[in-house]
Amino acid sequence: MAIQDVKKSIEERSLSLELADKYLRLYIANIDWHPHINSLWSNAVKKSGNETVAKEHVKKAIACATILPLVEKTTIPDPPSNLLFWCTGWKQFNEQEWFDILLDIFKEDVLIAEKRNKIIQIGIIDPIDVSPLTRQAFNWLYEKCLDEEMSEDTRKDVKDKMSNIVRAYGGAVICNIFTKYKKYVEDVMNWRSGYFFEKQIHKVYTVDQIVKIKSAELNKTNNKYIKKVGA
Repeated sequence: MAIQDVKKSIEERSLSLELADKYLRLYIANIDWHPHINSLWSNAVKKSGNETVAKEHVKKAIACATILPLVEKTTIPDPPSNLLFWCTGWKQFNEQEWFDILLDIFKEDVLIAEKRNKIIQIGIIDPIDVSPLTRQAFNWLYEKCLDEEMSEDTRKDVKDKMSNIVRAYGGAVICNIFTKYKKYVEDVMNWRSGYFFEKQIHKVYTVDQIVKIKSAELNKTNNKYIKKVGA
C-alpha cells in the first residue's frame, strides 16, 4: 500500500475509499469493497440527512468491521460484505472509538514500513532459492498460504508476496519465528498477504536485532547473490 496515503489519513483523520478498500481486503476478505462502501455511504446519508454525520458513521463502520475479527475473533460472514452493515447494529459498535483504533493501526504500519526500509537497505538475497535459509523461510511461509481453491493467478501473487518478505527480512529471522516463537506463528490472523506475519516479526524483534541477524546471514552468503536496493 502507498504509505503516504496512510500518513495522510493519520494527519487528517480521514479515510479514502482506496485505503478503506485495502484494509478491508487485508483484514476481512480480498474482494472489491468499493460498491459496498458506496452503498453504506448512501444509506448513511439518507438516514442522517447530513453528509458530515454520514461521513463519521461510515468511517466508524469501516473501522469496526475491519477490527472486530482481530480483537473479538468475530466470524467473517458469507458474503463478507455483510459484516460492514451488520456491525453497525451490534452493541460493540458504540462501545469503542473504532476509528481511533484504526488510526493506531495505521501508525503502527507506518513505523513498520520505516523499519522495513532500514532493513532492506543493508541488502537482499536474490534469488531467494540460492540459500538454504531463505529457501526454507519461503517454503514455510508459502505452505501456510496454500489453499486448494487458489487460482493460478492467486498462487503467483502469494509467491511474489512471500518472496518479498524473505528478501526484506532474510531467511534467519523468518526461520527463527517458525522454530523459536511458534506462538507468534499461531497468532497470525491470516496469511493472504504476509501483512500479519510481518507484524509478528516486529513483536519478537527490534529493528536493530533484525539488522544484526540479517547482517550475519548476508556475511555468510556469496556476494554475487546480494543486491543493494537501487544498485
